[in-house]
Amino acid sequence: MKNVYIIFSFTGTYFSRFLYFMSGEKYIHVSIAFDESLKEVYSFGRKNPRWMFPCGFVMEDMKLISSFFKNAIFKMYELPLTKQEYKDLRKEVKKYQDKKNKYHYNVKGLVHIQFHKVYHREHHFVCSQFIAKLLSDTNIHKFDKDYSIVRPKDIAKIPNLKLIHEGKILDYIKEIENEKNT
Repeated sequence: MKNVYIIFSFTGTYFSRFLYFMSGEKYIHVSIAFDESLKEVYSFGRKNPRWMFPCGFVMEDMKLISSFFKNAIFKMYELPLTKQEYKDLRKEVKKYQDKKNKYHYNVKGLVHIQFHKVYHREHHFVCSQFIAKLLSDTNIHKFDKDYSIVRPKDIAKIPNLKLIHEGKILDYIKEIENEKNT
């Protein structure tokens, strides 16, 4: 068995507060990590944490994010996978990495998610669409709805998710660095 980590976060930016207001969901951003130390985290979001645009497929730098958004909070869940599922997931993420400049943030998709309207736009995703499509395309988890209307709260309901940490991202990053230095 191998583990991946599903990260739900809230940074407190104007945009995240707007999404919270619209959805009522506290954790409005979701990412996937291949390591517990958060060195390899993928999602759709800001390419530079400082600026809202441009957005698209990103390898998130959690240390940098926590330095800009000191009060950002997150929940980290562990998801056990078979070796084959893990290999397939890595291969699928690599496809996005190889063509990262083709992918963009699906602003129009946010409206459709809000109204539960299926909407596919080639090479465009929001974070939850990306994670749902990844998990579905690799047969790790099939949702009971189209990936284009999956919200973070739907991803949180995946069986076998095990909460392993909750709190400020900054505190977690410091904790990891302290462990590394001892």
